Amino acid sequence: MTPWGSLAIAAAYILGLLATGVTEARILGWISVAGCGIFCVGVFSSLVVPRIWRIGPTRRQWWIAGLVGLVAASYCLARAPQPAANDISHFAADNERRVLGRVLQMPQTSRNEKGRFFLEVQSVRGAGTKNTIEAPRSTSGKLYVSAALAPSKRLYPGELVELRGIISVVKGPESQQSTGFGDYLVRQGCFATFKAFWIEFLPNQEPPRWALWKVRARIVSAQNRWLGEPTGNLLSAMTLGRKAVDLPFDIRDSFIAAGLAHTLAASGFHVSLILALVLSCVKSRRVQTQAIAGASALIIYVGLTGLQPSVIRASVMGAGMLLGLATARKVNPLGGLLVAVILMLISNPQWIWDVGFQLSVMATLGLILTVPRLIQMSDWMPTTIAMVLAVPVAAYLWTIPLQLLYFQVLPTYSILLNGIATPLVTLISMGGFISAITAIPIPPIGSFIASTLYYPIRILIWIVNWFNQLPGSSIEFTGVKGWHVAISYGVYAAICVWLWRRDQRSPNDDYTAFLF
Repeated sequence: MTPWGSLAIAAAYILGLLATGVTEARILGWISVAGCGIFCVGVFSSLVVPRIWRIGPTRRQWWIAGLVGLVAASYCLARAPQPAANDISHFAADNERRVLGRVLQMPQTSRNEKGRFFLEVQSVRGAGTKNTIEAPRSTSGKLYVSAALAPSKRLYPGELVELRGIISVVKGPESQQSTGFGDYLVRQGCFATFKAFWIEFLPNQEPPRWALWKVRARIVSAQNRWLGEPTGNLLSAMTLGRKAVDLPFDIRDSFIAAGLAHTLAASGFHVSLILALVLSCVKSRRVQTQAIAGASALIIYVGLTGLQPSVIRASVMGAGMLLGLATARKVNPLGGLLVAVILMLISNPQWIWDVGFQLSVMATLGLILTVPRLIQMSDWMPTTIAMVLAVPVAAYLWTIPLQLLYFQVLPTYSILLNGIATPLVTLISMGGFISAITAIPIPPIGSFIASTLYYPIRILIWIVNWFNQLPGSSIEFTGVKGWHVAISYGVYAAICVWLWRRDQRSPNDDYTAFLF
């Protein structure tokens, strides 16, 4: 199969998933109407495009691409979360209910200073009175629970508890492009919320002796011991990602507003630092040993961060790099990204709508396609400085359409701030990893290493707050829709193709190595 044919088929799969954001209509109950449109485009392309583009995909490959798009769209709709017949959302009412279930995650603090967590429901019953006890009814599904903060902090994943409160139904997304909190819950398979008035801790329960959440809690506790809040929380977030740490909202909001949200989200940056750290420690060993050590580190890190899509994507690409290292073969970065994305979307097609996943993929694509050219354009600068500036510029340019779609705001000084903050972020993140590794067997040593990062972290916080106070630190945009994003990335793709065709005529330029 030609490279262009493979690319067309892979692109058809992704387009088929995205097409479900236009319409969720189905034929015969399971065939996607949007997928039928992709299939028709594939058939039309098979008749027309090969006559014009002779080195491109063949007629057969266009047919296959259209069929893959149809299957992808239908598959995406089939995998969309739906409430079961006995889902807890069917028991929503204004009167008080008692719900029995298991805690799914470590509780975190909400903006209104409440505890929040997901509960896997097992049964529900009416609150009853002193003289009446209603029989429990078997249920399934998730609940998004909001409860008092103090008792919530005593919960741990896997604990069986009974809650008393009010069940409310979550409104589903109006379209796949919706970005409200209710839409987020529905895509997590949660169709009801629960306002808890009381948490009853059931007797004869002991936390497990070993679990990944206990390892994560051990790391966070060690890093907070001498740093305190919010400095210790920020270090833990820059090590494990903010979704795995109860980071204060004021710190989180200030970093997002300044354009440094990626430093708080476990992503390719963190994975690359981990691999660099591990491989440098075993560089004297055989390449097979280095690959095994790197793969083990990736598996542990993915588990500690809570299986976030952005981390999984980066880890799959990292695994491809390690495979190339072990087999002494050169790994194509663009091909590695494409394989990682397709494998993840086959495993869970609903990840196509995850904001973190989309930003991670487009930022990585921008680094692969744009950083080499930016470094070429900056050949008058020292290579290190050119690289430090090229990376945030490329990531910023390729994520602008998504930032405008989801956040309606664009940080004005993001590129400058990233260039200034990158050395600090690298130092803090690397120190956080070393602190975390040592905190697992010996917490006091991990706490000591974390304490040495106090001033770098405080300087980073000061820089972020100072940039946020500058006039015009952000520009607000409203009315950005999905089709605006599609057109924007179409323009990006056209520019990349034009540059590739121009570079094909320049034998001294190896930029094409990043395409195929």
